[in-house]
Amino acid sequence: MPATLRLQVGEEARAAVVRCYEEASDAETRTRYQMVVLATEGWTAPQIAPLVRRSVDTVQRVLRRYQAAGAAGVPHRRRPGRTSPIPARWEAALLAAIDQDPHAVGVNSANWTTERLADYLAEQTGYRVGIETVRTRLHRADYVCKRPTWTLQRKAEEQPEWAKNA
Repeated sequence: MPATLRLQVGEEARAAVVRCYEEASDAETRTRYQMVVLATEGWTAPQIAPLVRRSVDTVQRVLRRYQAAGAAGVPHRRRPGRTSPIPARWEAALLAAIDQDPHAVGVNSANWTTERLADYLAEQTGYRVGIETVRTRLHRADYVCKRPTWTLQRKAEEQPEWAKNA
């Protein structure tokens, strides 16, 4: 079993970690700062792990990062993952198309749907994607896909307070 990792830090460094803990915006980063705060109070990794519901290895890894890089090394880092296979020209064409009326680009429709966008972009760029990919890429660009709201004039006319019934 590896030697128990203990942190010996000054009061100023401890106050900086406590401040980071209090200002952390996401839960995982806050938990990691909590691990460091507890370690500065004399707790060991095996004692901290059950409190924060993480493995002893995770606690030790966070404490080693703190020792190596200070408070900046503590926050949770996203895994890089793979790069997107979607070409940049496809995304540029999506953003250009969504700002236009479908009739302006030769699509015989009153509005865009994710399926129509996927078909149009496959025709324009030669790269076919599914409708879920279109939806997620639109969402990343701050667009919202939603169904049109339908109204029934017939039902409105049956209401006595409808304006045109006067």
